[in-house]
Amino acid sequence: MKALVIVAAVALSLFLLSLVVYFFNLDMKLAAKLQPIFLRRYGRLKRDRRL
Repeated sequence: MKALVIVAAVALSLFLLSLVVYFFNLDMKLAAKLQPIFLRRYGRLKRDRRL
């Protein structure tokens, strides 16, 4: 019974966390903050320009 309560509490907290992320659009805000780092990294890669 105690394990079921723990599983339910974890599931509820993950659900509430996902609602907070969705409501405040935190995933896209994080992606916008990380974009310059990604562009710097992938801008340095050598590319095969042959077609």
